[in-house]
Amino acid sequence: MKFGSFTFQPQKPKGFDFHVFRVKPETGLRLQPKLDMQSNIAVFADTQTVQNHPDWVSQSSLGPAKFGNNNFNIYWSVICPTQPEYREDQLRYIREVDRQSQGIWINSQYFADHGHCTCPRCQELHKKSGLGWVEWRRKVVTDFIGEIRDVVKKDLVLSIQPDPVSSLERYGVDFNDFAKYADAFNVVMFSKNYATPWYWEMLTRGFKKLLTKPFYISLYVYGPGDNPQDVPTPSELLTVSTRCARVGLDGFLYLTDGEKEMLDFQKAALEKVELRERLRTYGGEPVNEFLDWVSSWKEIVT
Repeated sequence: MKFGSFTFQPQKPKGFDFHVFRVKPETGLRLQPKLDMQSNIAVFADTQTVQNHPDWVSQSSLGPAKFGNNNFNIYWSVICPTQPEYREDQLRYIREVDRQSQGIWINSQYFADHGHCTCPRCQELHKKSGLGWVEWRRKVVTDFIGEIRDVVKKDLVLSIQPDPVSSLERYGVDFNDFAKYADAFNVVMFSKNYATPWYWEMLTRGFKKLLTKPFYISLYVYGPGDNPQDVPTPSELLTVSTRCARVGLDGFLYLTDGEKEMLDFQKAALEKVELRERLRTYGGEPVNEFLDWVSSWKEIVT
């Protein structure tokens, strides 16, 4: 089991096996990659580009995949996956970022959600394909992943939504198709609250059954602009991590804005001595491996 930091800042919190830097978050901002970090790129989620090219936004009968459209609860804007200029731009960008970092973790490399995209170009491409709607979207997504794999020479980790049942119908994502190109998967399980950990354990068990490559899960600690009362408590994070660890996954990522927020979490987790002792009764070797890793933070915070 490996443990990674997942940060918006180009910082490497201590106590982790590897570090992933969000060089291109969903805002569309592009930051300089770091040679000693892996890079995360949000591919089709790009609010800034949609502002500059509003006709590129993904369309549906329920409106565009644009920030503020609550039919999809999307907190950023998403570009149509068949937009040719943007696809070429992303391939060039991913190639360059791969050259300047230790590996590539991508997310939003699929359709925005169910019903997308119905722009005139997608309707014409779908008609010409002779395929059904679900299979056409699957082919669009998988073919582009193949193109990304061609330009990424280091490890390629494909992030997926925490939906083990409907990802094909919603996003055009087939896990077995992705496994042909991925070195690993990252199941994004971000939440501002992990008070009911069995939900997350259940999802992890589902992905353990379905995925044929190593997989990580990403948990939310403290994002940019957050207030302490609006993020998961250290007790919640310790408990949900333990519950998921016993499933037998390959590792965790913990998302923070930067190094300071991660250190605050590490200090708070170490203070939960009684909870950590109780959590050791939750499972066997994977649980102890996770909790031993947390205990190793004593060397960092003291």
